Amino acid sequence: MIRLIISIFIIYLLYKMIKFISRVKTGENENLQSPRKSARGEDLIEDPVCHTYVPVSQAYKKEINGKAFFFCSKKCGDQYTLEKNN
Repeated sequence: MIRLIISIFIIYLLYKMIKFISRVKTGENENLQSPRKSARGEDLIEDPVCHTYVPVSQAYKKEINGKAFFFCSKKCGDQYTLEKNN
């Protein structure tokens, strides 16, 4: 009976080790994850035109006067540029 319990415990530890190693290799570990890999846990930014929140990786980025702005779409980016020029 003790052998069975020890065997199950060893199998469980091997399973956890394999799962951890696969996370590290694919970059799913929180400490190793880059923001562009997935939307899960990714920072959201607010569009200054329509106030929609979008993940950074999916946002439309536009530089205006050397400063980066993020928008939900190209349309909002162009509208923001027109409003700032007027």
